[in-house]
Amino acid sequence: MLTEAQFERARRLALGLAGIELFDRHRELLQRRSDRLIGQDSLDALLDAAEDGDTDARRRLIELLTTNFTGFFRHPWHFHLAAEHALWAVHRRGSARLWSAAAATGEEPYSLAMAVIDVFRRDDPAVTILATDIDEAALAVAREAEYAGAALAALEPAQQARFVGEPTGGGSRRLVPAARRLVEFRRMNLADLVWPLDGIFDVVFCRNVLMYLEAGHRYAVLERIASMLEPGGLLLLDPSEHLGGAAELFVDRGNGAYTRRSAAGMASASRQGSAR
Repeated sequence: MLTEAQFERARRLALGLAGIELFDRHRELLQRRSDRLIGQDSLDALLDAAEDGDTDARRRLIELLTTNFTGFFRHPWHFHLAAEHALWAVHRRGSARLWSAAAATGEEPYSLAMAVIDVFRRDDPAVTILATDIDEAALAVAREAEYAGAALAALEPAQQARFVGEPTGGGSRRLVPAARRLVEFRRMNLADLVWPLDGIFDVVFCRNVLMYLEAGHRYAVLERIASMLEPGGLLLLDPSEHLGGAAELFVDRGNGAYTRRSAAGMASASRQGSAR
């Protein structure tokens, strides 16, 4: 049975390590997942090791507390919008960079790759897609690009014919090289002080992340994303999520789509915020 002391320890660690804010509604999730831990892998042992600075224990604890809810082409219009924005960027300067900041098991960045190939009408567009996540186990699944029939059923028949390869065993099938080679996977914690990223992005997907973050961390993440987006660059959130205090950095385009304000617009919004 999950004790109050265990939950409070997990709450402190989650906030300090990943900016994740745990509420009472998360107790059941932690209870259910910690029930799978036994012996030296018990919740107390994991919490002890994480508090002592053990890197692997900290990673496993965060994986225990987060949910990789994903699927192919969730909110389909986001992907078409992102691909069209990438096409515009390529026409303007010859290349485009896209980032899936919570890639989970890969369905989102691979959906983005498929949408880009469809919009560009070629398998080798001048587009790169960076896909990051805090969960290394999820990224291992993503790199394999093998998915069960239930997951692939979200793809339209034409997409399945074009992007899904032969069965790999156990009812799974692997995505074709054209979709896989556009995506680079990398482990990253959005709460880290230093992000292992460089350059500017044209599109950022950051869906189903903000809901986990404490308000201060949420603003910091959005502020850093804004600094890494081209002026007019596209940010996509889950439609149920909100920017909060960072709304001044973006223009709301509706249904979870935002564009980064110009430098002048951001400065003006900042001055107005200071005046208030």
